[in-house]
Amino acid sequence: MKAILELLNAFTNFTTVLASIGMILATSSFISGLQMVKGKGRVERKIHRGNGFIAFGIFGILAISSFATYGLSLWSVGGWITGALVIACKLLIVHSRSRRAFKYVSWLGATLITMWLYLVYIHIPL
Repeated sequence: MKAILELLNAFTNFTTVLASIGMILATSSFISGLQMVKGKGRVERKIHRGNGFIAFGIFGILAISSFATYGLSLWSVGGWITGALVIACKLLIVHSRSRRAFKYVSWLGATLITMWLYLVYIHIPL
């Protein structure tokens, strides 16, 4: 019974729910980004861009809540800055409008999904 209550607590924690939503948005953004390579419809672009903005906002909220909860340390600040740099690098490559950029963006999209998996993992309360 205690294990069930701990599991329920993990799924009702605000930061865990936010990290999970961010993971879902990152995955759907990755898939819609790959679909945009094939067909560039207006709706797909707006969905992809909206997913990106919301996911980056959740990333910022999680970073601030992490600093508020655990304080500032070299590893935590470095980790959150590295995540923000991965997002910024992807945006710079996408906006370069190079045909070869799509190959690198798919790798960075997969890196973003891995980053969100890590964020979900570290925000599950023990």
